[in-house]
Amino acid sequence: MTETTPKPAGGPLARKAAMLCQAEGFHRYLDQARRARHGIDTNVLPDGTHKEEDAVDFIRTACGVKSRAEIDHEPRAAHMLRRIITNYRRWQSNQVRASS
Repeated sequence: MTETTPKPAGGPLARKAAMLCQAEGFHRYLDQARRARHGIDTNVLPDGTHKEEDAVDFIRTACGVKSRAEIDHEPRAAHMLRRIITNYRRWQSNQVRASS
């Protein structure tokens, strides 16, 4: 009989990650970040290209986890998620200033 390691339960950071992945503003942030990082024109990668599953993939890859639930149990993943949230909030703040 083989023992299976139970999957870690998601905590507050996993919930924040889930909410972030559902936010349309975060999807736009990913669109703009990818364009800036790779020098892609808006005609090639318009706002609205990234969707929730793309955001999930981005978070998991950036945090180095297979499941968002792992973020609460991996210090490096938690740190990366906090950086992502900080960068996203900075971007949001700049969007508000630009539209004023």
